[in-house]
Amino acid sequence: MTLKERFTQLLSLYSQDNELISSLWNELEKHYKEKHRTYHNLKHLEEIFSYFDRYKDELKDSNLVSFSIFYHDVVYNIWKKDNEEKSADFAVDRLRKLLSKDDLNIIFNQIIATKTHEGSDNDTRFLIDFDLAILGQSSEIYQQYAKLIRKEYKLVPDILYKNGRKKVLHHFIDKPFIYKTNTFTDRYEKQAKFNLKTELNTL
Repeated sequence: MTLKERFTQLLSLYSQDNELISSLWNELEKHYKEKHRTYHNLKHLEEIFSYFDRYKDELKDSNLVSFSIFYHDVVYNIWKKDNEEKSADFAVDRLRKLLSKDDLNIIFNQIIATKTHEGSDNDTRFLIDFDLAILGQSSEIYQQYAKLIRKEYKLVPDILYKNGRKKVLHHFIDKPFIYKTNTFTDRYEKQAKFNLKTELNTL
């Protein structure tokens, strides 16, 4: 299933307005196809949904998690520190006619959690882990990910990038656990810590 098909199928549960669904998808796609995105793009969404498909039976409300996945990086500016907040606001604004206030609030908080990497409920913890799953992949896949992140920040001078990247790496390395669910901790934690420490040693 393509991302467009997945999005259309999801939205059709809440609206029969095909024009609205199409316009929301086109807008979303346009954002994720912005030229500066080399990692936080449509492929990133596909990666996350691959984990979502594997573990969706563990989720209380998989539809709301799907919305959060689609919108969690819709706003992405390397010079800003409020991308998640703006993405959350964007999602609420676009979906307010389709979903209840309670559902919108859940989506808003789930998207914010992809910034703090802290979740108070099971669905949010799985969303965080889906988003961070890349950290625990093979060394080869992780190295490619690190290169794509550097490419996204290509306008940032080397010394500034390295200092910033070191802070990010330490943020995860210094945590007792990167992942929030036992499922991901058992499967990916050890490799993630190895990958992060290996990258840190190259900076």
